[in-house]
Amino acid sequence: MKLNEYRDEVIQKLTKVDTRQEEMIYRIGRIEKHLEKLNGHVADHEKALTVVKTWGTVGLVILPLM
Repeated sequence: MKLNEYRDEVIQKLTKVDTRQEEMIYRIGRIEKHLEKLNGHVADHEKALTVVKTWGTVGLVILPLM
């Protein structure tokens, strides 16, 4: 194998690796955005659940006293 052929082969492989890295970075970015969205939904649901539990506890304590 000649040196020029070897260099061309290495350059081709490095180009493929670089392209794959860019694709992986793009996909990871999309996944992170989706996870942020899901985490926002989870936070909203946790707040709603806390409100429901609070009102339920207040109702269980105050209603029997009346």
